Amino acid sequence: MFPITGEKDCSKSSTKKVLLSVLLTYLTIFPLAGHTSVISQTFDDLTTGDITTVSLINYYKSTEKYTKYAPKDIEGIYHQHEWGQSVGLFYKSGKPRIGQTPVKTNFNVGYGYVFELDTSYPGDVHNWNAGEKIFKSKDCFWTGKEPGTGQYKCNESEGYGKLPVANIQFSWGSGSMKIGDGFYTVGLISTADHDDALLASYRGIMLKQNYQEYLFDGAFVTDFMAGNEDKMGDLRGNSNYYDINPLTYDNLYTARVRRKFGNDGGYQIAYGEAKDYLRRYHTDAWYTMGLAPQTSLFMKAQYYYNHEAGDLWQKELEKDLANFQSYASALSYEFQLDHDAWSLWYGFTKINAPLDSPDKNGSFSYGFGNAKGWLKLPTTGGYHGFRRDGTEAMVVGLSYDFRHLGLQDLELSYRYHWADSPIKGKNSGDIEYGSEYEHVIEAKYIPKSGMLKGLNFNFKQSFYRPDDTIAQLTSEDIPNKADKTTIKLIIGYSFNL
Repeated sequence: MFPITGEKDCSKSSTKKVLLSVLLTYLTIFPLAGHTSVISQTFDDLTTGDITTVSLINYYKSTEKYTKYAPKDIEGIYHQHEWGQSVGLFYKSGKPRIGQTPVKTNFNVGYGYVFELDTSYPGDVHNWNAGEKIFKSKDCFWTGKEPGTGQYKCNESEGYGKLPVANIQFSWGSGSMKIGDGFYTVGLISTADHDDALLASYRGIMLKQNYQEYLFDGAFVTDFMAGNEDKMGDLRGNSNYYDINPLTYDNLYTARVRRKFGNDGGYQIAYGEAKDYLRRYHTDAWYTMGLAPQTSLFMKAQYYYNHEAGDLWQKELEKDLANFQSYASALSYEFQLDHDAWSLWYGFTKINAPLDSPDKNGSFSYGFGNAKGWLKLPTTGGYHGFRRDGTEAMVVGLSYDFRHLGLQDLELSYRYHWADSPIKGKNSGDIEYGSEYEHVIEAKYIPKSGMLKGLNFNFKQSFYRPDDTIAQLTSEDIPNKADKTTIKLIIGYSFNL
């Protein structure tokens, strides 16, 4: 990527140090001197049942939207797209036992490379750190001449290689612990959304333990690697193309307790805290009611609560990068009626995220700065989040799987999202109410067995349309200035050598 002023040196996060730490851990557990037979047995155990996996993912994403860029005299509705191919190689060793204990251990390591196949941006420039991008940005520049003005734009993008997994794992009974770098989805952190092609990676310790109907899991992490980054770096606050010097915080910890009642229902409670920055809470409960031999009703309610946790959040407020003043919440419930191959569902979400800012509305944020958070709201669209302060969002949807044609893993669905949302008027500064909606068409095919197991096909097209109030249109603006039409297509395949 390009250098960012004030960013810490990430040499401490080099691949060599990670692999060396894993090796030293093994030498500590299985000492060399005078234990030739132990070493031989350990080597046999490490290579027995080991797995090498190849992962191939082709990813395409496009957006059609209004663009204005004065330096290149670009203004109007333009199409932009990114198309890439990732190739990953992941190795998981066998599990030798540590002495006479019930604890087994193995190591995991993986490398991936993302190839840039094609890109197109209006005016041949794009915003740095604008959403989840596939490629690294390069040849970037600042457009403003005065402090507090301008944006960070980039002329080029490129492919890259990365080592997102390098950890040692300890396993016992129904529990496990990983130390090092890896894809950790526990507590209130995650490694990807369901339609992300590139996975984020964390450095730290992850724990999981099953006990009867309970699942306990959690993590303590100190570094983070986004999907389109090639190095493990600091945990950071918010940053975008208006501010490229993010603050950093030392660590993030999170924990969760989940209880299941057979296959019918359950509940969970989760907590996460970024030191001196942000706290997040989450609780939900769900239940499936059988109505007939082929008919059931799934019900779920959940609540998220975010709260500032120290002086770093106050600095975010001063830089106008914070999403809310001191707290934000999201209350949601959903119903899904399943009958044979059909599913019909409805969802509702209420957002509360006050922000004392004359320039923008507050909103509910789902992460811990750059670290990806866990958020599964039924009303989240294919493009728009519907998480503005005061929003009451709803969704209805219908899906069908092709089980009667022997393709039960093929599913087509349609969702209609809409919301009544307050927004600060651009000219008046007063709160005004408007409406916004989004159509989402999706096709998924993920075989769980047979010759095509390992295939992942996911196509999603979204049409986001706000009214004139939400779009903040004036009489001089074109009617569809705030409309967005997006496409995401993932075709992935993984197999073991």
